[in-house]
Amino acid sequence: MIRRVHRHPVRACYPYGAHDLLVELPLPSPDPLPALFAAHPRCRRVVAAPAEEDTAGQLALEAAGFRRIAEADLPTGTVVLYVAEPPEVMRVPTALDDMPH
Repeated sequence: MIRRVHRHPVRACYPYGAHDLLVELPLPSPDPLPALFAAHPRCRRVVAAPAEEDTAGQLALEAAGFRRIAEADLPTGTVVLYVAEPPEVMRVPTALDDMPH
C-alpha cells in the first residue's frame, strides 16, 4: 500500500514534505522507486517504517534502494525508518563546506 505521509503516524517522526509518500510492506515490486517517482513527480521522499523486528522487510527495503535513517516509537510499536529520494535530490550537496557563502 502507498499513501501520503501526512495521513500516517510516521508524520510525527520527521519534518515531512507535502508530497512525501509512505510505502508499506510488502513492496509493490522488487524495485518500486523509479515507478513511484515517475508517477508522483512532486514527491521528494519515499519512506517506509517496518517494525523493528521485521528483518526480512528491512532487507527487502535495502535491496530496493532505501536507506536506514532512524528508529522511532509509534503508538503501534517501534519502527525503523527508511528513506529513498529521487536522484536529483540526492545530488544536492548538504555538507556545510559545499554551501554558498
